[in-house]
Amino acid sequence: MTDNNMRTKRALAALAAADQRGVGQVAGGTGAEAIDRLADLDACTLDYRTWSPRVVPGLLQTPAYTAGAIKSHTPAIEAADLGLLVTHRRRRSEAFFARRAALTGRLAWFLVGEEAIRYPLMNAHSHADQLRQLLEVIEAPNNIILQVVPVDLPVPVTAEPFSLFGLDPGPTVGHLETVIGGFYTIIDGDITWLKGMFSNMVGRALSTRDSREYIREELYACTGSGRTSETSEGQSS
Repeated sequence: MTDNNMRTKRALAALAAADQRGVGQVAGGTGAEAIDRLADLDACTLDYRTWSPRVVPGLLQTPAYTAGAIKSHTPAIEAADLGLLVTHRRRRSEAFFARRAALTGRLAWFLVGEEAIRYPLMNAHSHADQLRQLLEVIEAPNNIILQVVPVDLPVPVTAEPFSLFGLDPGPTVGHLETVIGGFYTIIDGDITWLKGMFSNMVGRALSTRDSREYIREELYACTGSGRTSETSEGQSS
């Protein structure tokens, strides 16, 4: 068995409890262990797709934004635990971008809901930094596509964030985020449904150019007005 085969097998095995067969709740809850399991999937992934309706996807978050996303979900979290989660999320992001830079012709595609762009999680300064980072991602030659999905479009989408990991070798893994933790599936019918939903949203999302301009406009509005009162909740894989 090749190193890639063994790595993929370990990443899949780590997701599931002993009584699960290809679908179920991800082991490890919502803590650092769960983040590391997703990082293991990243290391085996060629093509990546994710939908995040209310917050910036975790892989694209600044540390300050990550802290705000986690605190909005678990307000009573201890500072030490928060710092640990932010560190693990950042490590996952850094490894993801390093791998993307080494892949040719394989896309990571991020669909982000308009709410995530418009509404700060913490304060205007931190949100502005996050929007600047999104613009850097869009403008860099990194095989990454980012599109904004307008909130007023009649798109039949799930309110829960989800991601699709195209493993090499191996199946495509669907990963869904909920308030009680992640759920995964490698069932063909589930994957077909998630891929179809993602494709539908791509067709209705703003173009990459229009998404970039929209983020720029929101950055200007954020820094100009200091808007901080409206917030969103949740986090994304």
